[in-house]
Amino acid sequence: MSTKTIAIVGITGNQGSSVANVFLNEPGWHVRGITRDPSKPSSKTWTDKGVELVAGDLDDLSTLRAAFANADVIFGVTDFWQHMKDPAVHKLAAERNITPNEIAYEREVAQGRSIVDAAAANVETIERFVLSTVNSSKEWSKGKITFNLHFDAKWVAVEYCREKYPELWKKTSLLQLGVFASNWKQGMVPKKQDDGTYKLSVPMGADRKLPMVDPNEDTGHFVKALVALPPGKNLMGAGSYLTWNEWLAMWSRHNNVTATFERQDPKELEQYMGTAGRELADMWQYIDEFGYDGADPSVVYPWDLGVDVKYTTMEEYIKRQDWSEAL
Repeated sequence: MSTKTIAIVGITGNQGSSVANVFLNEPGWHVRGITRDPSKPSSKTWTDKGVELVAGDLDDLSTLRAAFANADVIFGVTDFWQHMKDPAVHKLAAERNITPNEIAYEREVAQGRSIVDAAAANVETIERFVLSTVNSSKEWSKGKITFNLHFDAKWVAVEYCREKYPELWKKTSLLQLGVFASNWKQGMVPKKQDDGTYKLSVPMGADRKLPMVDPNEDTGHFVKALVALPPGKNLMGAGSYLTWNEWLAMWSRHNNVTATFERQDPKELEQYMGTAGRELADMWQYIDEFGYDGADPSVVYPWDLGVDVKYTTMEEYIKRQDWSEAL
């Protein structure tokens, strides 16, 4: 059996690492991980597993082209929030008198285009280009939602690929990931009240369904399915499609507690988190009013693909977690 190579952008992130772990266990696949600095001690974890680590900088197109050379499959992903954590972004935003979010948007757009450019440079040899993205909330809300920039920035790369590189586009499938179930570790978890009950506060309705996903466990399985299927898919990676009330019922039952939902005032997010909170408030408004997928008719879910796809339901996810720090 001939060996195929999958080149993975961001192998140290939760999406890239999931893809690597799945394909490491697939016969006939060679995993090439792309990271800015392969010499870091943390990289040894991957080389010990048999991953070929190569240098690739999303801000340096030439390194990406080289990293993608002779790959059969490319998985591309960008990260808006890493820019939001960069002090240089906040400094530049102050100098330009704009928000850090807008600088992060510019940087993510540039990096997404670089991934597409580098993939296009290798279009003759690749079989599939899988791009991690999220739909354009500005487009699907018809201009109502304007500050959900971590969605919109990712979709720019999709349009760029479709318009500039038709031959690459013919080999492309899209992977959108739902709300990360792991966000509870960053504080999106029911909080204990004085009466011993718990309350989850999110600025949206309790009965609006939304996709939820375990990105660390399931991203790789979604990519595996997209590689096996014909191109042209727009897959919403999710393990469950449910409401917050349904999630809370499972969480309460598992932890043997009483929990309720509170529709949070979106202004509280900006008050506590600044422009990052404003960004998240726009995201929740978009999900509440237009749906996480924007009602884009091209979106399909794992259970609609017609092939077996391994994914983690939210009931399974809740059972696997240690909730002691939240109780």
